[in-house]
Amino acid sequence: MTVAAKSTHASYLDIPAPLGEVVTEYRIAPGSAIAYSVKAGQYIQIIDVEGSQCSDFLAFAGENYTEELDSTVTRTLNGLTIPQAGLHSKYFSQAMQPMFEVIQDTCNRHDSFLLACTAQYYEDAGYPGHPSCSDNFNKALQPYGIAPRLGWAAVNFFFNTTVNNEGAIASGESWSRPGDYVLLKAHRDLLCASSACPDDIDPANGWNPTAIHVRIYDAACLFPKAIGKRVSIDAPVRLTQWSAFGDRIQALTDHIVEYNGFWVANSYARGVHNEYWALRERAVLIDLSALRKFEIFGTDAFHLLQIAFSRDIAKLSVGQSAYGCLLNPHGGIIDDGIVFRLTETTYRYVGNCDTDADWLRKVAQQYNFQVTVENASARLHNLAIQGPLSRDILRTFISDIDKLGYFHFAITTIADIPVLISRTGYTGELGYELFIHPQDGNALWDALITAGEPLGLIPMGMLALDRARIEAGLLSPGCEFDDLTSPYQAGIGWAVATNKPDFIGKTALEKIKEHPPKVTVGLTLASNEVAAAGMCVYPVGDRWRVGVITSATFSPILNQSIALAQIVPEYAAIGTELEVGLVDGKIRRVKATVGRIAAYDPDKIRVRA
Repeated sequence: MTVAAKSTHASYLDIPAPLGEVVTEYRIAPGSAIAYSVKAGQYIQIIDVEGSQCSDFLAFAGENYTEELDSTVTRTLNGLTIPQAGLHSKYFSQAMQPMFEVIQDTCNRHDSFLLACTAQYYEDAGYPGHPSCSDNFNKALQPYGIAPRLGWAAVNFFFNTTVNNEGAIASGESWSRPGDYVLLKAHRDLLCASSACPDDIDPANGWNPTAIHVRIYDAACLFPKAIGKRVSIDAPVRLTQWSAFGDRIQALTDHIVEYNGFWVANSYARGVHNEYWALRERAVLIDLSALRKFEIFGTDAFHLLQIAFSRDIAKLSVGQSAYGCLLNPHGGIIDDGIVFRLTETTYRYVGNCDTDADWLRKVAQQYNFQVTVENASARLHNLAIQGPLSRDILRTFISDIDKLGYFHFAITTIADIPVLISRTGYTGELGYELFIHPQDGNALWDALITAGEPLGLIPMGMLALDRARIEAGLLSPGCEFDDLTSPYQAGIGWAVATNKPDFIGKTALEKIKEHPPKVTVGLTLASNEVAAAGMCVYPVGDRWRVGVITSATFSPILNQSIALAQIVPEYAAIGTELEVGLVDGKIRRVKATVGRIAAYDPDKIRVRA
C-alpha cells in the first residue's frame, strides 16, 4: 500500500489543474492500492496520470462498513450497464441506497461486470505471486476491520470491456488518455479504496502499469454535470454544455439527456404525448443548438461547396437554402445538413459534426481553393418553432412572415433580438428555425412563449421529436446513414445533383445508383408492437433476411406502428408484404407492408403550406 500525504498541486504538474479547492490528494503508485475516507457531499476525482491505466474502486458505508457498493443493484436501478453523468448517474449499495454519483467523466469506458484482478487470474495465466488489485485492496482495508476476499466486485474505472451478442465479455486496452478522469460526488460518509492496477500481462493497462491520482474536493464546491468527448483523435476533450436556452429548460424539466455535446430536454412535465400533439395541432419550441454551424467564405467558397456538397449550389439564390449531404470518395454520407447562401460569396453550412470543418478544409487544400471554413457553433444557437400555428405566432413579430418560402431564410428581429429565421425543420410540419447569438437565448425564449402560449405553444423534447421525424421519414445520423451508406441507400438520392460536372463521390454514386445494395422504405406493421432498430426484415414465410429496421415508433396520428427500414431493392416495391422478426426473429414475426419513406404527409403538403 502506498499513500501520498496531502500535497499542493505544485507537486503534480503531470496532471490537469484542480477543478476547485482541494481538500487532500493522493498519488497511488503503479501496482498498489489505498484506502481513504470522504464525507458526504465531498467530491472524488480519480485521474489517469499517463493514460491507458485502470483504477478499481470500492466504497463502504454504514456502521462497521457493512453497506457496500453493489454493481448489480446499480445496473438494475439505472437500466444501464454503467452509470453516466446526468439523470442515471448514481451507484447504489445492496440496500438500494445511493452511495455516490458520477458528476463528470472524460473517458466514458469503464467496467462493472468483472472482479478486480485476482491472484487466481495471474496464477491461471502462469504468473504465480503476481500482485493483484484484490490482494492490494485486502491489505488497504485490513486496518478498517474489513475481511479479505479472494476477489472484490469493484467498479473498474478506465477498464475497457464489452459484452457481445453471445454474452462473452471481451476486454482490451483502456481508452483513457493522459489526464482523463471521473469526478464522483459522495452521497454518504464513505470509506473508499482505489487502485492503480498492476496488470502487465495483457493489454488492460497498455502493458505498462502507471500511477493513478486521487483528489478530494470540498462539499461546498459546485461542479457542473458533464460528459467529456473527443470528436477526433487530436481534438481536446469537450464537456457537455448548456445551450443559450438552458436556464429556461432547466426550470421546466429534469428529464435531461446528453445530445451531441449539449444537455437537452428529453421531455417536459406535460409528457411526450402532449408534446407530440402540440406539434401536430398547434406549435412547439425545440432547442436544436447542438447542431454545428460553419461559415464558409472566400473567393472559392462556391467551388468548395459545389465539389463537397451533394446539391447544386449554383441553383441557390441569396436567401435560399438546400438540404443535402457531404460525401466521401466512395459515395458514403459523411454528414447531412443545410447550406445557406448568405451573399454572392458567403455561405453557412449547418450539420451535425465538428469534424465537418476538418473535412471541408481538407478538400479546400486538395483543390487549392482560396476559402475559409470557420466553426461558428459557439456564437450561433438555434431554436425551432414548429407546428401549424407557428406562422401565426411569428406574425406577432414579423408582419411579412407569410412571404418567407420553403427553404428560404431572412435576417430580421424578434422582440428587438437579431435573428436569422429559416423556413426549415425536422418535424414534418410547417415550421421555422431561429438562429441567434447565445446572449439573447432567454429573451427569445420568453418572447416566443409569451406570444405563443395563448395559441397553445409549449416546449418539446427529443423523444417527441424522434417520433415526429420518423413519421416524416427524416434521417438520423447513426440510424439511417453513416459514412458507409450512400444517399441512394439512405433514401435521399433526390439530394444528389448528378448533373453537376464533378463532385466528390460522383463516380462511385453513378454505379451505386443503378443498383444500390439496399434502399430505404417505410413499413407499416400489422400490430401495435413497436419494432426496434436492428431487428431483421424477412420475406413472408422465409428464413433469410432482406433488410433491417433502422428506426421505429408508434404513430399516434396514424394509430399504427411504423418503421424505417433498409431492404434489398427486390423487395422494396410499395405494397410488398414482409415480416419483421420480433424477439429473436424466430419466436414471433409481425406482418409489415412496404410504403413510402414518410408515413405522415408523404407529399410534404404541410411543410410547404
